[in-house]
Amino acid sequence: MKTGLLVLLFIVAFGVSAKDVIKPSVSGLYQVDKVNLFIECYGEASPSIIINAGFGGTVEDGNWKKVIQSLHKKNRVCIYDRANLGKSDKSQGHYDLGTIVEHQNVLLQRAGIQPPYVMVGHSYGSYPIKLFNHLYPEKVSAILLVDPSLYGQFRSHIKKWDAKNDTYDADTKKNMEAELASWHGAPDNLEKINMRTSSTFIQQSDDFGDTPYVLLWNRDAIWVPANQTPDNWHPAVWERIKKSYSTELNKMQTLSKDTKITFATTPEHYIQKHEPEIVIAEINYLLNKL
Repeated sequence: MKTGLLVLLFIVAFGVSAKDVIKPSVSGLYQVDKVNLFIECYGEASPSIIINAGFGGTVEDGNWKKVIQSLHKKNRVCIYDRANLGKSDKSQGHYDLGTIVEHQNVLLQRAGIQPPYVMVGHSYGSYPIKLFNHLYPEKVSAILLVDPSLYGQFRSHIKKWDAKNDTYDADTKKNMEAELASWHGAPDNLEKINMRTSSTFIQQSDDFGDTPYVLLWNRDAIWVPANQTPDNWHPAVWERIKKSYSTELNKMQTLSKDTKITFATTPEHYIQKHEPEIVIAEINYLLNKL
């Protein structure tokens, strides 16, 4: 009786309705290459929708809650914590995109989540999807990228420097040296991912072929750089940034022979949180094509 009253008080206090509370069909840690990885799935039906969160994103942050609530009734929806995040263990040894994708493939097998998969990635979550599709194309039936990081952007960020042909002032040289040291040194980012070797995986992985693909941008996602070099920027560096952005954006928008490009009305990066209905609609669009 007391337990029931506490649950009722919690629901009233926090505005949680009974229909919002859904139980996972899969929830737990699975050992993959000596690392325990946490995964949760909701629903049962195939094809399974596999969510790849953005950089630093976890199962518990709740950004995908409304999307999962809507879609789990007709399809299984899974989301997991990469190593070094959430409930998953810390990575061991060298850790890059190759490790992440190997982990994901084995994790899905051990959790009993059989293909085909509709792969959904937000921001940096677009990166594992490209390599996963390259290695296991037979397992991927459709792809949705939500406000993704441009493929190649990390390598382009480094290649903007050309110390042999440019002359930099002291501050610019200091910035260059710091970026190059981070690029070639031990990973110092939140997820401990080696971005340099990860970028090689992206560069060498195939495009999506004729796999159905939706590219969903936030309202203001497309960058329109100034023609005039901003203050404190070296002109040649600025031109390389503009050129690489244009090239990488074009590649992003031509990855598949079956591509749909669309924009949310929200300017927010976390479209799945601020405008979940468009994410749901685009996933359903892909499901209807299968």
